[in-house]
Amino acid sequence: MRISDKTIDRIYISSAQRSAQYCMRENHQHDYYELYYVRQGKCNMYIDSSLFALGEGDVMIIPQGVNHFTRYLSQCSRINLYFNGADIEDASFGEGLNGEIAAYLNQTAIMHIPVNYRDVIDRTLDAMLAEEKIDDESTSLIQRFALKQLILYIKRYGIRAESFSMQQNNKEIIAAVNYINENYSLPISLGDLAKMAGLSYTYFSKKFHAVVGIGINEYLNYIRLTHAANELKSTNHSITDVALNCGFNNGNHFKDSFKKMYGMSPRAYRNSRENGSVKELAELNGAHNPA
Repeated sequence: MRISDKTIDRIYISSAQRSAQYCMRENHQHDYYELYYVRQGKCNMYIDSSLFALGEGDVMIIPQGVNHFTRYLSQCSRINLYFNGADIEDASFGEGLNGEIAAYLNQTAIMHIPVNYRDVIDRTLDAMLAEEKIDDESTSLIQRFALKQLILYIKRYGIRAESFSMQQNNKEIIAAVNYINENYSLPISLGDLAKMAGLSYTYFSKKFHAVVGIGINEYLNYIRLTHAANELKSTNHSITDVALNCGFNNGNHFKDSFKKMYGMSPRAYRNSRENGSVKELAELNGAHNPA
């Protein structure tokens, strides 16, 4: 099993079934990479201020140190694979391929595996899942070889997909998401969003939840708090200024919302960042794995 939520001592992989009713408690980040593969079903992945819609055969590699969480839109079968950058370094790859893989790991994009090539991805992941159960002195090395093979298969067969479903019947929701992403620091009226979409407030709210996977207020709050966390760790702005800069006009509401999402007050979060010891909030593998 993993040595902690903050660091890992080798490659780890897990598989889980999630229903549309499953709800992650909060967003999280970690100091290692996460490969997220949807074997069946649909879900939305929120990474920093971006929303990604994933379906069957989609792969995302989540870079180190970025906030993310998942909302499931249907019964979903997913595989999570966790690894450090050193786990895929290989002198035999040569400088060019090593650099290409490193660049691939640090992009935030969906790679779609066409159905005709999905078996080779599934077989590789199933072999890694089986090896996880063995967990002996050879497991670490075997998983490293398998991970390199998996990434090369994804690079060979994967097709870069759009970051968000662009069906015509969702264009007003996509426009609302983009508006929130760009204008989170301003007062945003939910009634105004519905008016911009040309829909009634009730219908707009229901459709937003159906498409995005969470409600309008929850999404707006998530975007504002994500930016607040980034501002806390990268500036010396006062807590009050951070709240105002991120669209909160009530300091107490900001502090309560921040603590609910990050498990600590804004001041404690800033101090823990400065001390290099931010607590990992995610559960991984049962007690540890929220995704």
